[in-house]
Amino acid sequence: MKRKHLGVLWREIVYLTRHAGAGIVNTLVGFAVIFSAMRLGLSPLLSNVAGYAVGFVLGFVISKKFVFRSKGHLITESILYLVAFAISFGFNLLVLQVALMYFNLGVIASQIVAAVAFTMLMYLLSRLLVYRALKSVH
Repeated sequence: MKRKHLGVLWREIVYLTRHAGAGIVNTLVGFAVIFSAMRLGLSPLLSNVAGYAVGFVLGFVISKKFVFRSKGHLITESILYLVAFAISFGFNLLVLQVALMYFNLGVIASQIVAAVAFTMLMYLLSRLLVYRALKSVH
């Protein structure tokens, strides 16, 4: 494999590793909110919205400062992040509903499956849309 290709591969491994670590932290916080809200009597759907609202803010800060270490324009990246988040969250809600209604996975398993779907799509959109201008690992 050529040296240039190894550099690109290494950069993606670094981003994915950071994203996975950040995702664990953000997921734990988000699940704490989701499951606390359900325990307080909110529906799985409203609990999910509450968890992802908290996760949105935390996720943007972690992605910008830690995962991609971006020095890009705050307003531009926050708008693009909001678009990526909205798309990923819509997909999350779709997966959640399908898991609950058609696969009968139960609320906890459905929330986990939906979170995995969200995380995968959010990484792709963050990498390709929000932080696409990055050229090197910092």
